[in-house]
Amino acid sequence: MLLFTSDLDRTLIYSKRMMANFPPITPTVGAERKDGEVMSMMTEATTKLLHQVHDQTLFVPVTTRALHQYERIHVINELCPTFAITSNGGTILEKGRPNEAWAKTLRKRIEDSSIPDADMLQRFDGIRSDTWLQQSFYVDELFYVYYVDLSILRQDVVQAIIQEFDVLGWYVLLQGRKLYFLPKVLTKEAAIAYLKEHCTYDVHVAAGDSIMDYGMLAMADIGFTPAHGDLKDKQPQVLGNTIYSANSGEAFTQSLLEDVLRLAAKQPTV
Repeated sequence: MLLFTSDLDRTLIYSKRMMANFPPITPTVGAERKDGEVMSMMTEATTKLLHQVHDQTLFVPVTTRALHQYERIHVINELCPTFAITSNGGTILEKGRPNEAWAKTLRKRIEDSSIPDADMLQRFDGIRSDTWLQQSFYVDELFYVYYVDLSILRQDVVQAIIQEFDVLGWYVLLQGRKLYFLPKVLTKEAAIAYLKEHCTYDVHVAAGDSIMDYGMLAMADIGFTPAHGDLKDKQPQVLGNTIYSANSGEAFTQSLLEDVLRLAAKQPTV
């Protein structure tokens, strides 16, 4: 059995803007809707391939999205994956229900390794400025996302924030307009490591586009990342197990899923 853990946004599904930046050659279909509006898309071709991947592998969607945001992605939820990971590793869904044992384990790790949320927020309140801070979100009572004005927020301020909170057990990452504050033990790879102890597989394949997927790719037997992603630019070191694709957008997704199916066909059958 092949275990396939994959990021979602910009790896399997794409916003309208991304689809415009990397136009697909086959018709598109809605992958996610919010209030009746299509928010993310795939192509008809990759949708069919994803169904085949789900049938022939242990497919585990992995996302930094909050649980309620993940649940909007109907193209994934219609597959009813046995496992899914949301909230950057904060929640493991097993047959659609949160795994309470993992939640308890993770909470203990967070308490043991980082200063409490209240202390972190108090320190950040002394640094942040309303001139560059626009919106903030508390994601599943696990981590914080701040939308910032990049024309005002200086890079030296970002680096100072990263360094200050690193020693306090918090990982700070600026990705686009989003400034993330996450407990350092809250990672996709931590949740996957826990999951791998409770499932049977022969080969682990992983895919992702961003630096937040680095650990997941590093722990896999084979990794895939697209040309349009930022992982290759921000990675601590080149991953020898990872294929750095020359393709972007849906072209990457199609080649990825085709490669996964080829690898799955080589695995022993039960």
